[in-house]
Amino acid sequence: MRVALRKSSNNPLLRRDQMLFERSRAVALRTVYPDIAQLRIELVFSDPTANTPSPQLHTLFPAAPAFFRFACPCMDCDGDFDLASAISTALDSATWRKRAAASGSGTLSCDGLRLHDRSGNRSCSMKLHFQLRAAPRSAT
Repeated sequence: MRVALRKSSNNPLLRRDQMLFERSRAVALRTVYPDIAQLRIELVFSDPTANTPSPQLHTLFPAAPAFFRFACPCMDCDGDFDLASAISTALDSATWRKRAAASGSGTLSCDGLRLHDRSGNRSCSMKLHFQLRAAPRSAT
């Protein structure tokens, strides 16, 4: 007798699993940005319709994966925040190497949907305010 596998209908968990897989396949930060010794990413969330999640701080060193997508902190949301273009803008500038550090900031809105009371979906209202700070490798 064959046992039927139960299909998961939990889209947020599937999307998070996909993000974890993509993160595990990302190249090292030192490959993409060889002049970076450390990259600090500060994430502050705000949501007028729900409890506000705690801020997050991610410190990446050269061996860390160069993966800059972060899942929406709402467990019932399937969205994420992609900081790749903001990081690229801050770090691809030729002038930042003349300064002690590169920095950038901005605000993004979640693009996901939240499962609402198991009866339907609604747009996520989570906002992300981020700060980036990169320290260059010392010239030796």
